[in-house]
Amino acid sequence: MIYERDEIALKIREFIESLNQESKGGAIVIVEGKKDAIALRRVGFRGEILIYNNFKGIINFVDYVSRRGRKVILLLDRDRKGRDLTSKILKKFELLCPHDSLYYKKRFVKITHGKLMCIENLSTYNLPFIES
Repeated sequence: MIYERDEIALKIREFIESLNQESKGGAIVIVEGKKDAIALRRVGFRGEILIYNNFKGIINFVDYVSRRGRKVILLLDRDRKGRDLTSKILKKFELLCPHDSLYYKKRFVKITHGKLMCIENLSTYNLPFIES
């Protein structure tokens, strides 16, 4: 019998594999902080991660990302700060980024039934460390 927690862990694995495939196609994953990036690495994400907090403001961030000309996957936190940042970034990207940058964030929320507010909380599911 598969327990709900095990099923969620399996779906998270599939989610990470999808992110890895997107990354192989050139996509960039955006997270808020270093702990989010570490959590993604711990569960097996091998692609490029940009940490929003490493940039000095939203303009610098959007300019840097838009010059790269690649698909952007936003995985910012679901707290007030993360929602505000997501909204501001999407407004700046509106003309520059025609992709659905929030597809994976919505998928993550659905997989975890909205229980995880931050990517860094992936450890809650006791997923094994994977060397990348």
